[in-house]
Amino acid sequence: MKQLVGIPESMLIPLIARAKEYENEKPIIKDALSKKIFDGLDDMYKNVTCDDMSQIGISIRTVIIDCVTKRLIKDNKDLIVVNIGCGLDTRFQRFNKEKISWIDLDVPESIEIRKTFFKESNSYKMISKSMLDYSWIDDVKNYKFFNSKSNILFIIEGVLMYFDESVMTQLLDTIIKKMGDHNLTFAIEFCSKTIANNTKRHQSVSKLSSQPVFKYGYNDLKKLNEILPNTIRVIHEYNYFDYYKNRWGLFGYCRFIPYLKKRLNNKIVLMKYKVPKRQRH
Repeated sequence: MKQLVGIPESMLIPLIARAKEYENEKPIIKDALSKKIFDGLDDMYKNVTCDDMSQIGISIRTVIIDCVTKRLIKDNKDLIVVNIGCGLDTRFQRFNKEKISWIDLDVPESIEIRKTFFKESNSYKMISKSMLDYSWIDDVKNYKFFNSKSNILFIIEGVLMYFDESVMTQLLDTIIKKMGDHNLTFAIEFCSKTIANNTKRHQSVSKLSSQPVFKYGYNDLKKLNEILPNTIRVIHEYNYFDYYKNRWGLFGYCRFIPYLKKRLNNKIVLMKYKVPKRQRH
């Protein structure tokens, strides 16, 4: 398998987190497939580690996004899910009986490894491109399951903290410009500005051989709202401290102190873009 360098190397951390969580006596998520994939990786990838706090946070974000996805599937018959920066995520396999269409997108070196463990089908596709190569949007629109009634969920977890603010806003702007005649939902993971300024203190990312650096995060939701395209509406912010309180130990008390809660954990932000009435089919 190919050596991973830079941001792609970080895709191993969530896989390890889910594999370790599988062995917990009371797991937040029981993902046997992640355990199987991790056990099947080449030894050169086994040097990557996942600290306990990251394991808990990643497990919680997995549950949150699973719940969001499940709810949207129930409400949208023509839902298409696009998982940006998918790494070795296993979410589609948990929803593959729901008769939805799913696209996993990542850089070529990540998809090359992914194809060792996953196979495409009529309803499941993998796109081997950077999220910043916006031709992937045209690829999505060219799939047979894409139609004028399709509603789309974009999942972006463990990705945008490695890019600066302008990259994030350009990504969202471009998606809306190219898919503005569809209702779009975004489930995006953000870290805090405090965490983004302290990559070297992150117990897992700081130990990666290529040492990628966090570049963007926010402490207060209003700061995120200030830079989002005005066509996007924030629906909800899910702070990880609000979930599985018994697993956080002393850190769990941060949920009672807003200043710390906003700065010492990640969150999933659910956002929506709705087609303006004048554009509806």
